[in-house]
Amino acid sequence: MEDQASTLPGANTRGTGPVPGKLRLLVIGVGSFHTYALPEVGELTIGRADNAFIRIEDAQVSRRHATLLVGKSSIRIRDLGSINGTRVREQRVEPGKTADLQPGDVIDIGNTMLIVQYGATAVRPRHLWGHGVFEGRLVDECARAAREGAEFAVVRLHVDGDSTPAEETLAVALRPGDPVASYGPGEYEILLCDVGPGQAEELTRQLVAQLGLRGAHGRVGIACYPRDGRAPEALAQKAGDAVRGRDLAAEDPATAAIVIVDGAMQRLHRLVERVAAGTISVLLLGETGVGKEVFAETIHRRSPRAQKPFLRLNCAALAESLLESELFGHERGSFTGAVAQKNGLLEGADGGTVFLDEIGELPLATQVKLLRVLEQRTVTRVGGLKPRAIDVRFIAATNRDLEADVERGRFRQDLFFRLNGISLMIPPLRERAGEIEALARAFIRQAFQAGGAKGGEPELSPGALILLERYSWPGNIRELRNVIERAVLLCAGAPIGPEHLPIEKMGNMLVPAPDSGKFPAIDLGPMASSGQPHAAPNLRRELEAFEKQRILDALERCAGNQTKAARRLGMSRRTLVSRLEEYGLPRPRKPRGG
Repeated sequence: MEDQASTLPGANTRGTGPVPGKLRLLVIGVGSFHTYALPEVGELTIGRADNAFIRIEDAQVSRRHATLLVGKSSIRIRDLGSINGTRVREQRVEPGKTADLQPGDVIDIGNTMLIVQYGATAVRPRHLWGHGVFEGRLVDECARAAREGAEFAVVRLHVDGDSTPAEETLAVALRPGDPVASYGPGEYEILLCDVGPGQAEELTRQLVAQLGLRGAHGRVGIACYPRDGRAPEALAQKAGDAVRGRDLAAEDPATAAIVIVDGAMQRLHRLVERVAAGTISVLLLGETGVGKEVFAETIHRRSPRAQKPFLRLNCAALAESLLESELFGHERGSFTGAVAQKNGLLEGADGGTVFLDEIGELPLATQVKLLRVLEQRTVTRVGGLKPRAIDVRFIAATNRDLEADVERGRFRQDLFFRLNGISLMIPPLRERAGEIEALARAFIRQAFQAGGAKGGEPELSPGALILLERYSWPGNIRELRNVIERAVLLCAGAPIGPEHLPIEKMGNMLVPAPDSGKFPAIDLGPMASSGQPHAAPNLRRELEAFEKQRILDALERCAGNQTKAARRLGMSRRTLVSRLEEYGLPRPRKPRGG
């Protein structure tokens, strides 16, 4: 449920409108507890159906089980011919008949208990966090989830008109520990901790339904960790796009905000043009948010496979138990639930390109299966005996140091060699500050056209631009896009100034403007060991020249400190030493004395 309007599923409200806080319905199930604010007058369906207003996940409950009839002076429940019946005060309600209810009465439906209660006469407002505090909490939650293998969801809620009903609803509809922040006019961001995608969708469904009962029109966007991303900026972008009805994966890549101003990036894109023409596997390296997916799409679009499928796979979100069936397909009857033959995703991408995002998060057991596909260029369906040939080009991406992971035993060396035909490291945004202004203006235009602002398309003030260009951008282009989107929402058509930017965060991470003329960070993988066609000799020499220059540049900037230079280059210190030896470059000596 990434974009849901406030039309109430299963609710037929009428009359003068709801009275917030007058009556509420408690729904207590096995391991679940929910509260619904009731309207002054209305008919609310109860059942397992997706369009039921009070939706209950209970196998003993019928899809349309009962209807709650709320009147100005009475409240009743009608059984809709349910299989297992409806009981009020331990008395069964005959099918099609109604029973009167009083506050405090217990309704038993399957394994679920419903209680009508008086609500508080006044709703205490929910404490709203500031956007900067919420961002900090989101960073911490991503780290906790990665450490503990947890799940959570980021929700963006947009409410049209008066915000009072929204804040009253947030006060009663969410769990007490769910952080809520004000994102902008009529827009809120919510963190649902320790919930998976299904529970997140159910909680937000109830939230939108209760907004409707209070006369508010709301829609939501959901981003779930790790399904939709593992970085704060990725989750915020996904939730923001969803609430506005945008699907970046379905948009024409040619309309994306691709800016090539920096000289180093121009050289990198020229190399991408040459790499795209071949069939060799490509490994894209760089910090989170630098645009690795955009580069993968660019390679595909400029390759001879451009008219064939481009398959995106987020390796961090692949469930290992379903991986074989999803990737390779299965034969009918190969396992419980396999009622029909199914082609795998790799078969569907035949002739095209497969983009393996976050390849460093792939479990070791899954790495073995992927290596077999890369070596043999065949797939065998689950339950099948005959391998099926596939013709796909693999592009992988990661923000991890895979060579260091190989040394630690976390990533297979043979798979690394297969994927690393040529590796391109995309520089972080702070090293190409000359592109920030053009990117910011492109994102302003996108946000305005997406309907995220009032008034005309805003301008970017000189003060805001100085702040943007001096910020270090740990989340890179994706973070810049999120910051601009919120600024467009806040400025309401006026010029974007520093007051529309997250100054409390940016002010602590300002850096001097980087020197110009930096070479792009490009890493040449062990092509001779990869078992794939070699790059053209001229291209190989060109890549080696860039690699040497990049190392020398990093060592100079870090005053010969190899550990700092390796970190700047995005590789381990051991890898840097290996490159120095390979290219015959002298290792810097530590200064004596001191």
